Amino acid sequence: MKRNRFLLILGFIVITLTSCTSQKNLIYFQSSESQDVYKYKYEGENQNFSPNYYLAKEDMLYIDIITNSEETTRMFSSRDSRYTQSDNTIYLNSYVIDKNGEINLPVVGKVMIEGLTVEQAQSAIQEKVDKYVQGAVVTCKMVNYKISILGEVNRPGTYTFYQPCVSLFELLAAAGDLTYYGNREKVKIVRKTISEDVVYTLDLRNVEILQDKNMYLQPGDVVYVEPNKNTKALSTLNIPLTTISNSLVVLTSVISIFSWILSLNSK
Repeated sequence: MKRNRFLLILGFIVITLTSCTSQKNLIYFQSSESQDVYKYKYEGENQNFSPNYYLAKEDMLYIDIITNSEETTRMFSSRDSRYTQSDNTIYLNSYVIDKNGEINLPVVGKVMIEGLTVEQAQSAIQEKVDKYVQGAVVTCKMVNYKISILGEVNRPGTYTFYQPCVSLFELLAAAGDLTYYGNREKVKIVRKTISEDVVYTLDLRNVEILQDKNMYLQPGDVVYVEPNKNTKALSTLNIPLTTISNSLVVLTSVISIFSWILSLNSK
């Protein structure tokens, strides 16, 4: 009888500790409406919203201009064709948008690209190049689209992206998603502007996050995932979470083995 009571107490402890965070708090894109498809149409002041990033001063662009002639191609390029393209060479052979919102290219000269998307900047440069040579192909990539993520994610760090826009969920996917202990209700985005630093707080559980323009990240953003309240409570014990998790696994195994032995003895 005492053994059974001991097992019940141990089982209760394991269930309590392993179910601190309800499943509802772990699910993304929750909606009060029971529908399989959720659609949001940008209206009013948001009707012209584009998730694509618009270039600003001090942004860096890698620009590759290829023509039918190798000699002509070298005229339009500042890079050394002897080196293979790697992250380092792309960075070193990029152009910085100056204080006037322009870049200065060989042969072509200055091109105003501030306020344009990468695609629009590529078209503007292509138009300039076409005045000098026909059949050239212009490729633009943003080099400094780097975003950092800290806190309760599986792979915190700084990530570089080359597409024209990056959503918060794309960054989370790159970082291996939130850990079990991450607070999905309050994910913070720290963004530096010309005049101030701004902190946005987003709720990943709410499907209406799709309406929030701040879900689309900008170069230099820092995303912080704070621990949930259960993690904070456990931290007061001054015991690492990995230790607690490993202990629970061991405890569960012991209970299972002990129950099996008791069942054999009772036969």
